[in-house]
Amino acid sequence: MSGSFYRQKLELPQGVNISSPGIYVVIFNNGDDALKINMTTEAPMGVKLALSEEDFALNAGEQKRVMVGVNVTEDAVPGEYALKISAEAQREGAGIKIVGSVAQTATLTIVGETASVEVTAVNPGGEPMPAVVRLYKLVDSEKADFGYSETGSLKIKVSPGKYLAEAYVGGKKLAEETFDIAADEEKTIILTVKTVCFDGFGIVPNYYTETGKLAFVQVVYTINNLYQTYPEAEVVLKVTFDGTPLEETTVATLTPLEKGRVELKYNYIPAGGWVDGTYGFMLQLNLEGEPYATTLEEELNASGEVAGASHSRYYIIGGVAAAVIIGGAYFLMKRKKTKASSA
Repeated sequence: MSGSFYRQKLELPQGVNISSPGIYVVIFNNGDDALKINMTTEAPMGVKLALSEEDFALNAGEQKRVMVGVNVTEDAVPGEYALKISAEAQREGAGIKIVGSVAQTATLTIVGETASVEVTAVNPGGEPMPAVVRLYKLVDSEKADFGYSETGSLKIKVSPGKYLAEAYVGGKKLAEETFDIAADEEKTIILTVKTVCFDGFGIVPNYYTETGKLAFVQVVYTINNLYQTYPEAEVVLKVTFDGTPLEETTVATLTPLEKGRVELKYNYIPAGGWVDGTYGFMLQLNLEGEPYATTLEEELNASGEVAGASHSRYYIIGGVAAAVIIGGAYFLMKRKKTKASSA
């Protein structure tokens, strides 16, 4: 068994549940036979260790990462305790045979004093944006995992002390702040993240005047690069029909993608023409050939009625290096009917 659990020096108040990708154990099967693994935990009254998996099989040469959450109830007694995770290996054959066990131990201090902190990631305009937010307690100059969120916002009860808040996009740390918090204090931490942004993304249905039938959909969007110049950027339109992938089309190639804003649009008609059903539209941004981010999907039925919420600002993160902000500016555009010469 390896992992980070044994390095944890947790100092938690009563009534707190924490889980983080940074708290885990890894079980290895370095033998020649398949094994059945049974995981068990030991914790004081009022504390529970939550494992992502407890019983599983490992083939020869395989390994499994098991995430660990720590739940401290309101009635847990303050004090210092040991937490233990064990893995027992069994080999099946002529009867089940236990072939070995391993364990890791971490330390937990439960404190009675509490405080509250809210960490929020925002873009340079001050608008909330999705990002990975991680909160660490600094104990003897070492980082102890305390909180984790993938939504760009984390609100959690903490014990008094010194903390480090970090914001990540695409696995890259783009903002951080160290702060102290006292007992009974409520604190708000704002992490400003510079990103590459879609400041607007919308679909505008256009119709034949004579028939009222859908002629084409105009995809409108703005890329706002607040981060750095990239040698190459590609925008791909992904279209679904009744929830099934229909086609993908490159709608823009920028070589390079400079810092600043660029407004773009694209007129889309399905290769096989419009048929009755619901179409979904999503943009994906690729940087230097790698997926970077996607928008939320906007839905439109064949008659042109927008099925999604069209007047709200949306955000979503993906990819490897930065955030994409999905704005609502173009959602405010009115539907219009125009005469089209061809579909």
